[in-house]
Amino acid sequence: MPKKNGFFYFMLDYKKREEAKGRKFSGLDQVAPIAGEVWKKMNAQQREPYNVQAKQDVLNTSGGKGKITNIGIPISEITQEKRDRESKAERLKKLVSTLVMNAASKNVLEKQEFYFISMAYFCRTNTGVHLPAELAVVRYSLEGGVKDKLHMFINPGRLPIGMAYDAQRHAEEDHQLPLPPNAMGVSDYGDVAMRLFSFLLQNDDMPLLFTDETDVPRVESMLEHILSDHLSEIELRICPLAELFFRLKQNVELYMMDQTTFPSVYIAQQIITKDVYDYTKGISCDYHEEKDNVLYCPLSRCIRWAYIISDNCCQDMGIEPIPGKHVPLNANTNPTACTYDLSSFVSAHDDRDSFVSGSNVSRFTNPLTGDSYASSQLPASAGRGAKRFGPGGSSRANSSSSAVRSHFESVEESINTNSSLESSSLESSSQSDDKTELHESLKRSAAWESNSSMAGGSAWGPETKSPASSSFRGAGRGRGQLLDEFPPLAGVGGRGRARRFL
Repeated sequence: MPKKNGFFYFMLDYKKREEAKGRKFSGLDQVAPIAGEVWKKMNAQQREPYNVQAKQDVLNTSGGKGKITNIGIPISEITQEKRDRESKAERLKKLVSTLVMNAASKNVLEKQEFYFISMAYFCRTNTGVHLPAELAVVRYSLEGGVKDKLHMFINPGRLPIGMAYDAQRHAEEDHQLPLPPNAMGVSDYGDVAMRLFSFLLQNDDMPLLFTDETDVPRVESMLEHILSDHLSEIELRICPLAELFFRLKQNVELYMMDQTTFPSVYIAQQIITKDVYDYTKGISCDYHEEKDNVLYCPLSRCIRWAYIISDNCCQDMGIEPIPGKHVPLNANTNPTACTYDLSSFVSAHDDRDSFVSGSNVSRFTNPLTGDSYASSQLPASAGRGAKRFGPGGSSRANSSSSAVRSHFESVEESINTNSSLESSSLESSSQSDDKTELHESLKRSAAWESNSSMAGGSAWGPETKSPASSSFRGAGRGRGQLLDEFPPLAGVGGRGRARRFL
């Protein structure tokens, strides 16, 4: 169909006038060439009535709202909705930043409580509403870890006609809950709302709720559906978890060393997405534990987010992780255990993937299986406030030194293998420099461990205070001082951030 501009209405008028004279046209396609020649010879004043008619028609068909899309939605309305979303996202970012910065300025950041929420749904209706199936909320702080939790199943009633297949497919791929009308849980939204209010409300004010960035629209949709009778009294503010993580990490780094190295919200989201605690047992609801489907349990997701933030922030604050609160119950929080496989970072990785290397690895924890790796292979002495070796500590240090040297030799062998495979694409001079640097770093690390055994457990000499017993809290706000140097270890920067070998 021709575009309804001024020329279109001129064609209609021209066709009408010519047909009044007895001329016949089979359609506008025959009129267009003839009318086009006439249109070219018309001046602006002659064309004006037809252009005005075209503008008026657009206003009439769109309800006075200007241009419309091919499905009849005014473009101005779509543009306004986009602006509203961007404005809301910016406002939520400012709220998160203000919340964290205010707590930090008052020196209560470690006590500040945050709420993580995750929800499962059955299906999305034709009106855009997600029907809720399960809800979990966790109260968290850096100091206390997971302090409290709320969990419930929700029965939304019968599914809309035509939605059964979508709901069945989503359940099989996700939460594996029974579908309505056999769904489990609370069917009265009023009861769900009251339990939520009683858990969340602080001085009649609804706190910020944090969830994964991709889940924000769904969680917002379900909460608005459940709390529809109360939205006039409260304001729902569902914020991306990555924004909170980023702000927390920046502030705890400032707490430790008066500068921040954490690059962006994007990196925070990558760490959340990688989810090193994804298959942790014992933190999901009983139903999903029994189904062995802990990955998609909303309660498990909330607790895993708490573990991820604790794993990346607590050490900077000098907070000792509490198993079950900050890390899984079976986690080994002995910071001397080498939880990183350095060889996994030798090949060309994207920088965004260099923060964590796998689902069984984190910054200072390592899940225990059977006998403790730390107790059987490495000394139990490093970390904040750790004690020196007692009687017999020298023999334990000797065995530890052998284990560490053996570990580094195996890492070196793996690195050499990977380096040879990549030699065709790298400059020979660059390879030689990297390999030499790696050899020297490995030798220094082994020598440092060897000195530790001869010095009675201290690599810093018999008369020198070890860094383990020194303050690691940095120069910020008078909480100690930064150490001039740390024991060299190739490929590792900070506390577990593996760097690429270039």
